[in-house]
Amino acid sequence: MAAWLVRRLVASIAIVFAVVTITFFVVRLAHGTPCGPAGERPLPPDVCERQRVQFGYDQPLLVQYGKYLVALRHGELGESFGLHRPVADALADAIPNTFTLALAALLVDFALGLALGIYQAVRAGRFGDVAVGNVALLVNSMPVFWLGLVLLLVFAQWLRWFPAGGIHNPILCPRLLSPYCLLDFLWHLVLPALTLGLVGAAGTARYQRAAMLEVIRQEYVRTARAKGLRERRVLLVHALRNALLPIITLFGLAFPFLFTGAVLIETVFAWPGMGRLAVNAIFQRDYPVVTGAAVLTTTMVVLGNLIADVLYAVVDPRIRVQRGGRGGGGGSV
Repeated sequence: MAAWLVRRLVASIAIVFAVVTITFFVVRLAHGTPCGPAGERPLPPDVCERQRVQFGYDQPLLVQYGKYLVALRHGELGESFGLHRPVADALADAIPNTFTLALAALLVDFALGLALGIYQAVRAGRFGDVAVGNVALLVNSMPVFWLGLVLLLVFAQWLRWFPAGGIHNPILCPRLLSPYCLLDFLWHLVLPALTLGLVGAAGTARYQRAAMLEVIRQEYVRTARAKGLRERRVLLVHALRNALLPIITLFGLAFPFLFTGAVLIETVFAWPGMGRLAVNAIFQRDYPVVTGAAVLTTTMVVLGNLIADVLYAVVDPRIRVQRGGRGGGGGSV
């Protein structure tokens, strides 16, 4: 187990390094300059040149890359060209908002997805199963930004149940210093979290339904029923425990979806997170912010997959035995 974990950590570091390298070169080779759109530069040429020299953009690309890796090794992400502040500070302001949105969406995703999947498995082949399955397929087929726009139009524009965007009321609640302001923050969180969570829950429900149908046909489930146990106990204790194993893997796959989907959702709902920060930086050719956001997002995605693998090994003893044997020495860890 220890040897497998070391190999996964090394592979994770290699993945982060590859993403950093690709992002570094792609964003710099893209059309445009940090001084503004080509042909429409808002800065005078002399000011632009001074800033290029100040930030080191006048040097060869490989030299810039080498200096960036050295700085990254020391934990430095550089200084934003457009924001005129350290990239680490800009990301530190955006990270809590993105994490809050991702965790709320994750809660909606798995709570609703597990409930719908169990409901479908219990009523497999009946009207409820078919209806929920078709609705889930419809929602899962929707682009996440389009669903966000629909929810925004219906619940914010027409019904006016929720705010149209932002993270809080800037006048009444500039800071979360009272219960009212906390409720105001949660009120602003509902629509973006629901948008991300609904799309994820549609896929989770399909996985959970298939897993439950496979488990409830096993001998030990029939034995539990033969002992006279209540159907609810059979499903929630004996069947669900083993049907959750594929969902743990799906948990690791949910992280890339949440962070890539958050880029679009934060733009649609004007949510001040990493996704919106990265989108604005791309349009401004703010190289350090784009690369820094890529480093942080990739690290979190890789870490999420690593945690999912560890949880899978903890829940399923057979995985520990298999990986312990591959690590040399055999047997469980």
